[in-house]
Formats: sequence, structure tokens, C-alpha cells
Amino acid sequence: MARLSLKNIIGQKDGIRSMIQSLVEQSGACVYIEDDTGKILFGDGQHTNQFEYAVKLNEIQIGLVKGDEKAIVIADLLNYLSKKEAEKKKLGTEILNLYQEINLIFNFSEKLAQTIDAPSIGAITLNEARHVIKASNGVVILWDESKKKLEVIGNSEELFFEEHTINNNLQVLLKILFNGRSEIVSDTAVLVETAIILPVVKSLIYSSLKVNSRVVGAIILATNEAEYYTAADLKLLTTLALQSSAAIESALLYEKNIREAKESEEAMRRIYEVTGKFVPYEFIKSLGHNVITDVKLGNQVEKIVTVLFSDIRGYTTLSEKM
Repeated sequence: MARLSLKNIIGQKDGIRSMIQSLVEQSGACVYIEDDTGKILFGDGQHTNQFEYAVKLNEIQIGLVKGDEKAIVIADLLNYLSKKEAEKKKLGTEILNLYQEINLIFNFSEKLAQTIDAPSIGAITLNEARHVIKASNGVVILWDESKKKLEVIGNSEELFFEEHTINNNLQVLLKILFNGRSEIVSDTAVLVETAIILPVVKSLIYSSLKVNSRVVGAIILATNEAEYYTAADLKLLTTLALQSSAAIESALLYEKNIREAKESEEAMRRIYEVTGKFVPYEFIKSLGHNVITDVKLGNQVEKIVTVLFSDIRGYTTLSEKM
């Protein structure tokens, strides 16, 4: 939120200056008003400055009212107006942030609906996050339970850590990033000392990716500049994490189902190849089926068949004698 100045308050179009002028005339006060740099904003500075009263906003002085003993009335008015103006500006900022969050959720949901693989979801999440939160780098990491290791599924142009070393410090990373919370890390000394991140990083912000209270990963943003993230940034990142975590989980399940379907298809193909070599088609057909996988024990099919078992090495000699 931009800082309010006394000049802006006095110069408003809703008649603040006229109100002050009228109050001065009615009270007969001899006053003039200065901003925090000493520039005169009201009056000519020719009056006495026997008394001076500060005009403050959030305990910060933004100007002075100087003059006779009646100057305190003008100072009290300006302090009241400054407080009200700050409240209006804060409310406007909150409404703007709320609109931004709603707009972000709507647009992000549309993009997620068009994506079915985890890496693409990670890339979209990072793009959306860096669009509303200032960051030098960003990354989405997932925990692979089968391999017991962290994997990067999405990252910005430059990583803020050495990818091959992140699994060398699992205990530290899992404690920080996989605690199920969203946090701002302004003191990066521990992460730098353990070589988890590069020394150039000044501040981090992250949010855990959770599905049914189970942490599956994290989205992390980093800045190389000497400025810190805010609670508003954390709220936006948490919103993105909540949406993307469910989408990533669905994508991983989809990939697992596809993989299992391919494995099942390959197993069936091998079964067909084996049955083609060792089980005659005529035998399967005599049981009322076309493939051996349709044959089940106890299906009450009764057939009299003749089966010849022979060592293949003596089959030719034996068949010539038949």
C-alpha cells in the first residue's frame, strides 16, 4: 500500500481544504500546515509558531500544524482525517486483493481442467504463481514414495539449488518443506550452509501440496533480491497449492492406471503367444471358447479329447510309427 501524504489529504476534492479554511476563520486561529519535509501546505507561514502539533499516521509523523494555541484543533482534525483515509485505503487494498484472488482461482481452474499430466500442472502452477508473486526462481517438487526420493516436476529457467544434491539432505528438507504448512523463510542461512540452496537466494516462500492431509510435495518460490515476501503472497501461494495438489494427485493416478493397463495388455499378449505354441486352437475351440483366457475351471464343459504328450526330440520317429 502506497504511503499516504498530508498533501494528498488536504488536497482532496471532497472539500477538506475548504473545511480547514472555514474552521480557521470561525475559530480565529493563526495557523499554517507543513508536510514532513517542511513544505508549507496551508497558510503563509507568517503567523506565530509558538505552538506546533504533530500529524501522525500509524505512529509516523507526516506533518506539523504550527501557530497559536488554537492550532491543536486543526491538528486533531488532520489526525482524524489521516486515520480515516488510511482505513479507506486499506479497505480498498483488501478488496483489490480479494478480487485478484478470485480471478486467480477462476483462471487457474480453467487451465488445470485442460491438463492431465503432472509436469504440465507443475509448470502451469509456477507460471501462475510468478505472475502474482515476485520471484527470481520457482520449483515444484514431489515425494516419490516408491523410490524414497524427491523429484522435480516443474521449475523456472534457473534452479536455485543443485538438483542432484537435494536428496542428500532429505532430513532437513522433509522437516522444513513437508511439514504440511505454508511459510516464509527470510533467514536462509541454514539452507545455504547445508548446500540445499545457492547463496544468492535472499528469501523463500513455500506451500505444501496436500491431498487428504497427506503431503505429496511442495511449491517453492525464491527471490535473489533484498526484499521479503508478505502474508498476502503466502495466501495466494497457498490457494494455488490447494488447487494444484488435487490436480497433480489425479494426474499421477491417471498415469498409474495407464501404466497398469499397458502392463496388463502386455501380459495378455504374452499369454496368447504361449498358448499359441503349446495349446492347440482346436482344443480351446472344442471347449466352446476362442482364447485360453476365456477358459475357466468348473465351467461344466464336458468333452472327450485325445492328447498326445511327447518329448519333442523323439516326436518325428514316434509319429512315423503311428
